[in-house]
Amino acid sequence: MPLHSKKLSDHSEISLGDEVALRVVDVAFGGSGIGRINEMACFTKGVIDGEEVRARITRKKSRFLEATVVTIEQQSPHRRQPPCPYFLKCGGCAYQHIDYSHQLKIKEKQLHDAFERLGGIENPPVKAMIPSPEPFYYRNRITVHVRNGVLGFFKEKGNEVIEIQSCCIASKEVNQSLHKLRSQHPIDGDYLLGEKERYGGFRQVNNEVAKILLQEMKRYAGSGEVLIDAYCGSGFFSHALAPLFSKVIGIERSQGSIILARQEAASHEIFEEGSVEEMLPKKLQEASLLDTTLILDPPSEGLSELVIQSILNFPPAKIVYVSCNPGTLARDSKRLSLHYQLQESTPLDMFPQTAEIESINLLTRHVTLH
Repeated sequence: MPLHSKKLSDHSEISLGDEVALRVVDVAFGGSGIGRINEMACFTKGVIDGEEVRARITRKKSRFLEATVVTIEQQSPHRRQPPCPYFLKCGGCAYQHIDYSHQLKIKEKQLHDAFERLGGIENPPVKAMIPSPEPFYYRNRITVHVRNGVLGFFKEKGNEVIEIQSCCIASKEVNQSLHKLRSQHPIDGDYLLGEKERYGGFRQVNNEVAKILLQEMKRYAGSGEVLIDAYCGSGFFSHALAPLFSKVIGIERSQGSIILARQEAASHEIFEEGSVEEMLPKKLQEASLLDTTLILDPPSEGLSELVIQSILNFPPAKIVYVSCNPGTLARDSKRLSLHYQLQESTPLDMFPQTAEIESINLLTRHVTLH
C-alpha cells in the first residue's frame, strides 16, 4: 500500500478534503495518532500506533495537518469495539478503541517522552504505569450540561451538547443521579453529579486509584520535621501524612476547601487561605529546609515562575510533585533542575479510557547544595 493516495511533493500540494494513506507511528498526548506526510505531522483521532489508515484532511496549518479516518487498512491487534455509543462524539474518552493494557503502555511512553523532549532528562526514571482496578465505571463525579432541553456532555469541539443516557466511565451511583436528573426535566445550566459519601472540596475522581496514589505519596514523602502541602485542597494528602511530620502546613486558594481542611485538622496541622505564589516564600523561609518536604499538586498549567523562584531561593530537602499534565511537569522539572534531580516518576491511571495522565514524582536536592 502506498504511503499517500496521490503524489504529494510538498506541503503546499495538500488540500482540505484530500484523502491520504497514513502509517500511524505514535500516539500523542491528547489521544491523536501521528502519521507523516512529507515529514509533516498529521494528527488523526481514533487510531492506534502501528495501524495503516486512509484519512481525509480536515485542517491544514503551517506546521501540521489534521485528518479523520475514512477506512482502516491494517488494523492493530490492540483494537477493540468501543463499548460507549458516544465515543469520539463527546469530548470525554480518547482510548475506548484500545485494549486496556496497551492504553497503559501509550500513556507511560508519553510521560517518558515528555521528560526526554521537554525536560531534557536522558533515560528518565519512569516506572510502569499503575493500572486502575476499574477501567470503567470509576468516576465519582461528572458535570453534565443542559442546553435547549438537551442533557448530556459537550461535543469534542464547541459548546453543542450531545444527549447521553448514561456514561460508562461514571460510577453506578453517579449514573443513577444522571437518570434522576433527567426525570426532573432540568432547565438549561450545568450540573455537578457526585457520589454523596465523603464528598466536599477537591478530591481525586477515581476512588481506588486515589488510595494507591496516597500509598505512593507516603512512600515518597517519608517523614520529617515540616511538611508543606501547596495546592492542598481540603487536605487529602496533609491529613494522611500528618502522623509522619512534626508540623504540617497547607496552602490553598479556595476558602471552601480550607474550611473543610480545618474541620479535620490535627493540632499540628495549619491550613492557610491564599495563593501559593504569595504564601510559599514565607513558609519556606521560616522552615528548616534540610528537614522539609514540599508537596506540589498544581493545576494542569503547572507552576508559575514565582513559585519556581521561591523553591530555588529556599530549596526544601525534597519535592513530591503530583501532576496531571506531562508537558508542564517536564517543563517544571527542567526549571527546577538547577537544584533538583528527578529520582523517580510513577504514573497512575487515574482516568482510564481518557487521554489524561496522572503521575507522582520525587525530586531531591543535589548533594552539593548546602
